[in-house]
Amino acid sequence: MNPRHYSVSACLFPLCAAHGLAITTVEGVGNARAGLHEVQKRLIESYGLQCGFCTPGFVMSMFTLLRNDPTPSKDAIEQAIEGNLCRCTGYRSIVTAFQSFAEGECPLGEKCCKNEQYEEGKDQTQVSGSESQKKPVPADCTQTAVFPPELMLSDKCRTGTLTFKGSMYTWTEPLTLKDLLTLKQRNPDAPVMMGNSSIAFLIKSGGLKCTTLLYGKNIDELNDVRLTEEGIRIGPALTFTDLREILKELSEKLTDNKKRYIPAILYMVRRYGADQIRNVATLGGSLVSSRPHFDLPPLLTSIGASIEIASVNKTRTVKYNGSLDLAPEEIITSIILPYSTEDEYLEFFKVGERRTFSASTGNGALFVKFSKGRNTVESLRLCFGGFGNAMIIADKSAEKSRGRELNEVLLSDLLSSISEELQAKAAGTKSDPDYHVKLASGFLFKFYISVLTQRNGLSTPEETGSAIEPLTIIPYESTQIFENVPSDQEQTDAVGRPVPSVSSQGMVTGDAVFIDDVSKFENELFLCLVNSSRCHATITDVDASEALQMPGVRGFINHRDVPGDNHWGPLLPDEEVFASKEVTYVGCTIGAVVADTREQAMLAAKAVKIKYKDIDAVVSLQDAIQKESFYPFQEELVAGDVIEGFRVSDHVIEGEFETGRQEHFYMETQSTIAVPRTENNEMELFVGTADLATTQNSLSKILHVPCNKIVVRTKRLGGAFGGKATSQIHAAGPAVVAAYKLRRPIRCILSREDDMLITGKRHAYYVKYKVGFDKSGKIKAVEAELYSDGGHSVDYSPMVLEHTMLMLESTYKIPNLKLNGRVCKTNTATGTAMRGFGNVQAAVMMEEIIFRISIALQVSQTQVRHANHLKEGDVLSYGMSLKNCTIGECWDKCAMDSRFEARVQAVQQFNKQNRWKKRGMTMTSCRFGIGFPKIFMLQGAALVHIYLDGSVLITTGGVEMGQGLNTKLIQVASRALGAPMEKIFINETSTQTVPNAMGTGGSTGADICGPAVIDACTKLTERLAPFKEKIPDGNWERWVLAAYFERVQLSVTGFYKAKKDADFDLKEKTGQPCDYFTYGVACSEVELDCLTGESQVLQTDIVMDVGKSLNPIIDIGQIEGAFIQGLGMMTSEKVIIAEDGRMINCSPLSYRIPNVSGIPRKFNVTLLKNENAVTHLYSSKGIGEPPLLLATSVFMAIKAAIQEARKEIGLSGYFRLDCPATVEQIRLACGDQLVKSRK
Repeated sequence: MNPRHYSVSACLFPLCAAHGLAITTVEGVGNARAGLHEVQKRLIESYGLQCGFCTPGFVMSMFTLLRNDPTPSKDAIEQAIEGNLCRCTGYRSIVTAFQSFAEGECPLGEKCCKNEQYEEGKDQTQVSGSESQKKPVPADCTQTAVFPPELMLSDKCRTGTLTFKGSMYTWTEPLTLKDLLTLKQRNPDAPVMMGNSSIAFLIKSGGLKCTTLLYGKNIDELNDVRLTEEGIRIGPALTFTDLREILKELSEKLTDNKKRYIPAILYMVRRYGADQIRNVATLGGSLVSSRPHFDLPPLLTSIGASIEIASVNKTRTVKYNGSLDLAPEEIITSIILPYSTEDEYLEFFKVGERRTFSASTGNGALFVKFSKGRNTVESLRLCFGGFGNAMIIADKSAEKSRGRELNEVLLSDLLSSISEELQAKAAGTKSDPDYHVKLASGFLFKFYISVLTQRNGLSTPEETGSAIEPLTIIPYESTQIFENVPSDQEQTDAVGRPVPSVSSQGMVTGDAVFIDDVSKFENELFLCLVNSSRCHATITDVDASEALQMPGVRGFINHRDVPGDNHWGPLLPDEEVFASKEVTYVGCTIGAVVADTREQAMLAAKAVKIKYKDIDAVVSLQDAIQKESFYPFQEELVAGDVIEGFRVSDHVIEGEFETGRQEHFYMETQSTIAVPRTENNEMELFVGTADLATTQNSLSKILHVPCNKIVVRTKRLGGAFGGKATSQIHAAGPAVVAAYKLRRPIRCILSREDDMLITGKRHAYYVKYKVGFDKSGKIKAVEAELYSDGGHSVDYSPMVLEHTMLMLESTYKIPNLKLNGRVCKTNTATGTAMRGFGNVQAAVMMEEIIFRISIALQVSQTQVRHANHLKEGDVLSYGMSLKNCTIGECWDKCAMDSRFEARVQAVQQFNKQNRWKKRGMTMTSCRFGIGFPKIFMLQGAALVHIYLDGSVLITTGGVEMGQGLNTKLIQVASRALGAPMEKIFINETSTQTVPNAMGTGGSTGADICGPAVIDACTKLTERLAPFKEKIPDGNWERWVLAAYFERVQLSVTGFYKAKKDADFDLKEKTGQPCDYFTYGVACSEVELDCLTGESQVLQTDIVMDVGKSLNPIIDIGQIEGAFIQGLGMMTSEKVIIAEDGRMINCSPLSYRIPNVSGIPRKFNVTLLKNENAVTHLYSSKGIGEPPLLLATSVFMAIKAAIQEARKEIGLSGYFRLDCPATVEQIRLACGDQLVKSRK
């Protein structure tokens, strides 16, 4: 017997369901002491990790795949990890690591031309894989602990029902179907659990009211598969993974006519969730728990499947029609899939915001049966799901087709008919009728072409063939090109070398400690927040009595328990730790429940009853503008004379544009552990924050305790992206109040749903603009009104707005500019800092203007960009001149490397040959200011100790959050000290070692902390210099020991402050808002489906000027990760706010960041060789944020492709497409493709 290995989501898999199974976690794969597994090694060698929070999950997914198949295909590898989400890396490096295990690699092995490795002395290195990429898999690659023999015997030893009793639920696992039916009759309200992928959410939320759980997954009768006269009889306990394997086997046994349904079913399974879901979700469980608009109901309805239902007393079989009417004592015992016949055809279609691991925005299962030997329709079934909350069967349209020949006349009639029928039936389904009708029409057209192709046995004509062809998915390819260090650089000098993260081993083994990994303290309690369900209301009553009576509950905390100031905020203290009288958005914290366990606290928090009196609310940006709901901040930027600029322009156009909010979606949610000490009101806190000093200061005011008694510690963050600059107070504030009141350690780890509901987001923007330009496309003047959505509190909104206005010029010269900006006040979660900090919104706004100009002049976007690019010495609107401006160099390099001109022609040829697929290709550039406008922010400190064994400990005010800061600082220290990296260590960041530190952000971490480290190390080097002279043949350890015996102090503080003497003043245009600019250019090619709105980035080439990189492979990782985060902002990530102010997609399943399937299939990054770069930290540049702006290349490529689609139906003018370009918006922008095409 060969055990089968399955990857599962631990948060959904019940402990009791693991009975009889062997569990392997990342700790069991490999560790630093016993040795790393090959998966872990290759992930490190390929630099496939950053913050490390998601890394164990990726390791386990790949490990599982290799245990089942030591030489998997590249498709299998992609499928294995498409359910693992990462916000840092952009996935490319992970793909590189894992595809090194794939079959069919280059026979040249390591000598493959695509696998050139880092080698000192060479000018540049081109890397297209990890060091081990072309190595064969070692013989023991899949070796791990042997499956326990006793577990192999466990099922044979079972003789009856298993029962596990807990404090809340009783888990019962019967051995036979008869036992299950008996238990179900005795416990009619008890759910029958199979994979738990749906019920788990009810249990976690407290929505499951019964106390008995029946588990039927291991009952033989429910896992049975049989071929019967009526069809394939499938047990409801089969997982989707099992179903896939069984259907593949049956495809080999059944005749062609009988298995026509199988490809459509397999396609549905492939698009159902991800491996971690498919491995546990069952057919029966999905039918019982799914809603009619999910994927399975339309398909089974269209097939004509039957469902066998049983209770103790009877068995019945019903035809499935999208819903089930089960009596409380009944369960599903079989699903019968009928055989197909020679004249039947079935197709399943699905569209989601992600190509994989995504719920559908629309799906369709279409079936047709022809009269035997004829081309006339005998029956037609058209089932559509994803229409809001309903499945719609277009039975009236289908009926009209009976007896008619399938041809273009019938197709045209059906398109008209379903348009009318779906419009009528979609009423009240919460769908967008316009979008869903267009989508359903597209499905119908694809089905028509597919059936004709199969039926006639002919290849599709060139005009229609692209309708049924999938989007082009080529194998992943990538290159990373960077400058090598000189051959004469000292070996101990690590600056410029591509060194993996110093925490890599801990991350791939699961040893890396995040906040919730900190060991539990004695008497520790867990805190869960009680949040507002109203967006604007007064609180009339809070009743926690029921919650306080629940098991394990130790207290309820609210504003009355705050010993100091209940208010906080980075610029203005306008947020309350606990709402005292009024709530201002859905998610506003009213109180907190403290209990012995996480689960007890969560359930008790839901039992707190709150009464409200609603107040008029503002929940959208447009509503705020209309009602003039503004914060008292107004910015203006004027340069030149816009009136004169418009006068001399050949063309003047006006327009509007919006960008949406974006969720940070850091992997580690807001987390705090507050530990009170026994005297002096001292408090020690472990906080997930990027700004320890501000956190310390805020908590000091909340407690009314001085900062010197509050210690804030942070070892690392599981991602931040600006979301832990202020939002950490949502967890830390209530936790510290509870710890102070109860004098016990408090742990507060926000759930993903609460984190997304409560915390701030990227600012949404609305801009109304006017642009004047000449016949060549050269811009003469721009005037714009900008409105940002600041949400319910000020936070950093004024600063973000200023950045947006300063960066609206982007990389273009605008001689006459007038901007006015306002921050809108809405009853939604606050707008806060996020990677890009207003710059990315400015960049996409400006590219929208460039697009408008190109449409007006009927020239390419590239021509307009060329006409307006900034150059060396140009002066920006606020008076700062450009020095060492490399926009042109990056542009030329990117155009050459991407073969831009040749590929543009290829894209044009593709668009001529493909009616229903279109491609777009654009290049965009970025200019991002590094530094801060206020000089007090430009300071950093470091503390460096040298111990007697020669080891070095560094502490700075910088926070490691995946950006590689600690690794870079150790590299900097290696040069400054002349000591090898292995001797240097950074433990954590703490307010008791480096006080008053600036928050880590704005891509300035290395720029601020690095010089402070150099300052400290330089002092130590000077102190060691005499001993190096005295002992010339000594080594590092000997010199350190000699200094110690001479009583030389080996502990030093270092400090840095920027050489600026004045703050930047926008109004007066004095000072500078930043120290220098990081430049970059990206070229992206996109393909989209005109009938569905789906898109795929085929290739992206990026050239970035990062100066002289401190660590090129870390910088490339930042470039890739930022770009993919920007890609999400431009395409799939849409924050949806309901009319009542609630964010309704607070879940990884409904808020869709890119996964591995959404990244460019070819992804090439080059670091520009810039000999003239001069910055204060070894000529390096900040890089974490700038590449995010280059995702505009994808957005503009999508617009270019849509433009081509619209030309097919006679639409050549401008069209508005706001950001993000979701599948829905793309499909709508493509216009009425089928209506025009059939005329």
